[in-house]
Amino acid sequence: MFEHLARPCRVLLVIALLGGTEQAIAQPTFKEPARYALTVAERQTLEARLDECGKQIAELPRGQAPERNDAMADVVVYHKAAAWALLLGEFYTKKDVNATLAVLDQGINRAKQLARGERPWLEGAGSKTLGYYSKVDQSVQPYALIVPEGFKADGNPESRLRLDVVLHGRGNTLNEVRFLQTHDGKSAKPGELTLHVFGRGNNAYRWAGETDVFEAIEAVKRRYPIDDRKIVLRGFSMGGAGAWHLGLHHPSLWSSVEAGAGFSETKTYAKLGAIPDDQAKALHIYDAVDYAANAFNVPTAGYGGEDDPQRQASINIQESLQTLGYAFKTEGLVTRGSDLDFLRLIGAKMGHAVDPASAKILAAFHDEHVSKGGVVRPKRIRFVTYTLKYNRPAWLTIEQLNEHYRRTSVDAEIVGKRVVVHAIENVAVLSVDRHVAESIQLGDQEFPLESAGKGLLPNVYFRHTDEGWQQLDHDNSRRLELNADHLKRHNLQGPIDDAFTGSFLCVRGTGKPWNPLVQSWADDRLQAFTDDWRHWMRGEAGIKDDSQITEQDIENHHLILFGDPGSNLLIARVLDNLPLRWTRTDLELAGAFRSGDHAPVLIAPNPLNPRRYVVINSGHTFGAREFAGTNALLYPHLGDYAVFHVDRSGGEVKTSGFFSEKWGLKAKNPATQASLRQPDILDH
Repeated sequence: MFEHLARPCRVLLVIALLGGTEQAIAQPTFKEPARYALTVAERQTLEARLDECGKQIAELPRGQAPERNDAMADVVVYHKAAAWALLLGEFYTKKDVNATLAVLDQGINRAKQLARGERPWLEGAGSKTLGYYSKVDQSVQPYALIVPEGFKADGNPESRLRLDVVLHGRGNTLNEVRFLQTHDGKSAKPGELTLHVFGRGNNAYRWAGETDVFEAIEAVKRRYPIDDRKIVLRGFSMGGAGAWHLGLHHPSLWSSVEAGAGFSETKTYAKLGAIPDDQAKALHIYDAVDYAANAFNVPTAGYGGEDDPQRQASINIQESLQTLGYAFKTEGLVTRGSDLDFLRLIGAKMGHAVDPASAKILAAFHDEHVSKGGVVRPKRIRFVTYTLKYNRPAWLTIEQLNEHYRRTSVDAEIVGKRVVVHAIENVAVLSVDRHVAESIQLGDQEFPLESAGKGLLPNVYFRHTDEGWQQLDHDNSRRLELNADHLKRHNLQGPIDDAFTGSFLCVRGTGKPWNPLVQSWADDRLQAFTDDWRHWMRGEAGIKDDSQITEQDIENHHLILFGDPGSNLLIARVLDNLPLRWTRTDLELAGAFRSGDHAPVLIAPNPLNPRRYVVINSGHTFGAREFAGTNALLYPHLGDYAVFHVDRSGGEVKTSGFFSEKWGLKAKNPATQASLRQPDILDH
């Protein structure tokens, strides 16, 4: 209809709850919520009002300034909400009809106000429903902001504000209309500026849902003076799972964290039973219990009702901390860390809710830590990770691992004018902020910080070798920063699902396929992914023909290529520099296969732009079945690569795994090991 509007207003689709990985695992029973059938008159009224809203928006100028884009998003998000409800048939009761009409009226009203250069919805106190454009798929996404009474944003750096970030629980009938209606127009009492995140619906704030949290925070920062030292993270139920995940993976970003109920591990919670080894490794990405040690770096509170099975989430974290040697004291229903800023509460006789007494204790916990102003430069860091996706505690960064999905840890402390690294494991390269100290001690070696690398770079880099630690000079530091050796790095470490946390573009082949059966399978996978993305991640996956891809596309997006080297020009273009061999008759990827009825799925740095991914024949490695079940199932169901045996009914995984830190195969037979061959990034 209109280029800058939500695309689903142009067509109505039926989304089938099919798809997902072909590798079977135990699944929870899920019942699709009942739908309300629109009458002909109701549909006509909704579509007419949607069209009117779209026309009002189409007449607005398209400014390039971020503020103008945010203002446009504040309007378009209402159009998108109604369009999506119609697109996906998301009317669960008759009340949803009136709610959707009210959303459209609000969008029309805002469009008229913005046309006059006015933005009254930002004025005064109360709950404000706003929007932003996501970098992931250029969709508009909602968020809600509660502005307290007496609030003044004068822009004075000395008066920067506390921000409470709140993650909602799961709602099987949650959509944009219901989110906007829940938060729109509520009055506010004196208190804190509070951000309610939509998180793209129900995904426990994983993948693009995680990106949504940080994009929403940045959207608030563009409008209000937020103090980075005073950002509180809170969540309950699914939001509690999200708070465990985001709080412990990013411990340096929050002044305090509160996780109510939810889950903190996968296998027991989701009743998985036996799963393939690669999937078991991938659980280390999101299982918060594996990152419990990071509670050392951020004040953390866990809550569970006495009669709520989900109280187990905080018990898991405490037990993990106890195995690390931390002690706790319990008085009644309150447990506190003896040498750790960790609080665990049990709500007396409570089910899946927070009792008033616990709420007061939790509020006081956050107030105490906000009043301290946060810790910009903590004296000591004890940090654990399993992936370079989560690699930075405060003033230290883990740049490269010896092996992904193996426990990685750093214990470092500022002692006087020196950083002392007490213990470190599975780290190949680390960096330290130059100005944090004058020198660093790694084992029995000591290196300067201020004067290292000609003093020109903000970070000082160290590589572990057989002879010990080596400090990199300026040229080698720049080479590492540019990833000239094409190794796994932060946000370029896989697995396949990681490509959908940043800007991506699907590329459809227009040529003659080598094998029609494989092409049909690839086409089905593209269709299933775009349907799932629309339904569950609340956006349109961008698609372009291979012949239309520009240099700007290659520069700006992860490219998701579907087809084979005959049908897809981009696959043919990058094939020689990917870690596989693929001809009309044969396929070699962790084994030898016939290409007539086998196809590869993989992720690797894009040979045309090694700062971005290229993905072959895959969207998310889970699908509607997992989205519809518990959010704990949204872990990678494949690693960095797989080979499918393709037939008319779908496909079967014959092999899968993770590439090495050099993006090569960990093959037993060196003769069949492919390596990633790319042009030098310094010449790109």
